[in-house]
Amino acid sequence: MTKGEFKSGFVTLLGRPNVGKSTLLNQFMGQHLSITADKPQTTRNNIRGIISEDNYQAVILDTPGVHLPQNELHRRIVNYATQSVRDSDLIFFLTEPLRRRKAVISEEDQLVLSHLEKTPDKVILLINKIDLSNSEQVLNTIAVMNDAFPFIETVPISALTGKGVDTLRGFFLKYLPVGISYFPVDQMTDTPERVIVGELVREQIMRILFQEIPYGVAVITESFKETDKIIRIFVTIFVEKKSHKKIIIGKGGTMLKKVGTNSRLKMEQMLGKKVYLSLHVKISDNWINNPRKLAELGYSDS
Repeated sequence: MTKGEFKSGFVTLLGRPNVGKSTLLNQFMGQHLSITADKPQTTRNNIRGIISEDNYQAVILDTPGVHLPQNELHRRIVNYATQSVRDSDLIFFLTEPLRRRKAVISEEDQLVLSHLEKTPDKVILLINKIDLSNSEQVLNTIAVMNDAFPFIETVPISALTGKGVDTLRGFFLKYLPVGISYFPVDQMTDTPERVIVGELVREQIMRILFQEIPYGVAVITESFKETDKIIRIFVTIFVEKKSHKKIIIGKGGTMLKKVGTNSRLKMEQMLGKKVYLSLHVKISDNWINNPRKLAELGYSDS
């Protein structure tokens, strides 16, 4: 790069479910943009964070985990992830250290890599969760993964603690093309606030009720009204069954109140203003396989 050249482009975080993509995006941004929970398939919507420096702008896309779809919802969210590869200037492929002495990569990782065969010159391997592994496991994983795919770089990281993230920032200037700023320098995401607050509610449902509630939960922000002193947010939670509605509401409304309180505190921290949050739960039978309902809930087929 010659002096004065400005780099910019789109960076995709790709990997199987529950590998730490959302945690890494939040680490990059220094704040909570993408929802996280200790459960696969937490992320459903593509959330983009924007990092702007004097000599580059990186637009980072957190994608849903790539897996074999079991229903129409899964098919659409996996499609979001795989389509992002085509439009990326740089791809961070996330995996975890292999178990000791294991010499083959998982079927899940092989599935993700199959979508990267046409773009090997864009893919950097990130071995995440090194804080939970030893050096022997990490070194073995580096050897096995690089034998399976021609990554342009390999970096062991911990998205949780931030270890290795500074190295990744250096790749933006190294690998992104010469370009322009796509967004204002003070903008941190192009995801609408009403989408993010809806995701914050779904995150709390996943965290609080992860054993009782399956993935048939969708959240949509019906109304987002801001005044000088307060933001009034009205959210609808869709479930597939009457029994799921009862679980989310809880005895005497205790569970819904807990979800609402935790979500509201997150929203106030993010928005910097007092929030009034109203939650309502509705039943929509088998919405995860209903194309019309999926489109209404924001899961388009494109």
